[in-house]
Amino acid sequence: MDLSGGMFLKKSMLLGMLLLLLAGCGSQETFETVADVLDVPAAAQPREILVDLPGEEGQEVLETPTGQFYLTEDYEIGVEVLEAGDLDATFKALCGRRREDLTVMETAADGIKRYEFVWAATGETGDRLGRGTVLDDGNYHYCLTVQRPAEGTGDAQIVWSQVFSSFSLV
Repeated sequence: MDLSGGMFLKKSMLLGMLLLLLAGCGSQETFETVADVLDVPAAAQPREILVDLPGEEGQEVLETPTGQFYLTEDYEIGVEVLEAGDLDATFKALCGRRREDLTVMETAADGIKRYEFVWAATGETGDRLGRGTVLDDGNYHYCLTVQRPAEGTGDAQIVWSQVFSSFSLV
């Protein structure tokens, strides 16, 4: 019996398995992943405010990070732009009260919500009356407020309804 042929077959199979095994132990492939680059939209820029403010001699203008305040002896007007989202925080910043503590009239036109409200306050300089409007475009709260002393008629020539009805966005 010639066992050399069987031995050859066993050696060939063993060598083939060894080669397969060694081929698997070689350098591994490097896989590269590619991520989509997503464009993150920039925050919308605030829109332009239109309002017909009364012009007066001696009117002082204070600039703040959120807007302008126009001061006279008879009244103060604030025109501000605040970030939208928390309407309650906006009311608190404007008049010191939460929305639920005010009577607020809400209307909407052209995708802009309009909130109108009034308030009274007692302070060191006496009783004060305030009126405000907030325009909400979903990105920003555009605010117009007027405060004046409860007593006195120094600003009687100003038609406040015209000032507030002129308040709009471009």
